[in-house]
Amino acid sequence: MPNKSNEACCDHGGKRNGCGRKPGVKTQPIRLPAWLLEQLSEQGDPRQLIIDACLARHPSICKQGSGSND
Repeated sequence: MPNKSNEACCDHGGKRNGCGRKPGVKTQPIRLPAWLLEQLSEQGDPRQLIIDACLARHPSICKQGSGSND
């Protein structure tokens, strides 16, 4: 009979050290086309490039998000 104890499966499918969200940082999943992510990756960090582009187009949002710097 197989051992059905969860001792070997602590945090099964969940936690990994060093992973997770920062406290107070809200995120929403947004899907982008693979070709766009590839192009951005060639220029640098895609995440930072997207943030920079958004702030360049809408500078007013910089003040709104200043308390939750990621």
